[in-house]
Amino acid sequence: QRGLESQGPYQNVLLQEMSVMNVLLAEMKRSLAELKLGFNGELTMSDKMETLMNALFMDMIPPGWAKISWPSKRGLNSWVANFQDRLDQLDNWCGNPMEPLKVTWISCFVNPQAFITAILQVAAQKYKWELDKLVTMTDVLKEMTADEVPGLAKDGAYICGLFLEGARWDAEKMTVDKSRPKELFVPMPCMCVRGISLDRADMKGIYQCPLYLTNMRGPTYVTRCQLKTKSPAARWVLAGVGLIMDMV
Repeated sequence: QRGLESQGPYQNVLLQEMSVMNVLLAEMKRSLAELKLGFNGELTMSDKMETLMNALFMDMIPPGWAKISWPSKRGLNSWVANFQDRLDQLDNWCGNPMEPLKVTWISCFVNPQAFITAILQVAAQKYKWELDKLVTMTDVLKEMTADEVPGLAKDGAYICGLFLEGARWDAEKMTVDKSRPKELFVPMPCMCVRGISLDRADMKGIYQCPLYLTNMRGPTYVTRCQLKTKSPAARWVLAGVGLIMDMV
């Protein structure tokens, strides 16, 4: 662990995410073992145990687990499957922790802001820029899946797993376009997120699209992504167009 901490920003993100997952796993194991003792008559059923029991029965995320995890609108079964997917990516990254993944499923992070910050920190170190004068720039790729991406990003990091709500992405014109009928959201292609000096950032023909953890929006805001648009950006602002990480 000491070796990882001394390596750089990406490794710190990995350690932080693993720490949160370990705490969550420990609480899940403890609370379920406690509930089992209650069912066996070895412990008196407490209010917390009853709350856990009811949540399991109703396919809801138990409050004790939700408190130390991430915002989610999923049912319990879907949440557990999503939890396993998150663990799988972290386990895959642990296989070669010195480098970021070829394409990072950013939606798997409890704290995706930390990964965005790590991208800026790496850019600041690489180009000797001042960190507080950097902004993120998002380039949408043509590749829809991680398997189609040829290799590591030369600058920044490739991410995937986002959905566009309120509009759609035109893969041919590489711009935001109006949604098709009955199309509430669409999966986005992979993206490259990189750090760039504020004075070099060209925002002409760009919609500063807000990115959220879930479609609850508001309190789950993460950052802004730059999407090319031929229409005025105000059109998408009025339409409430946003990127969502965990779409159910």
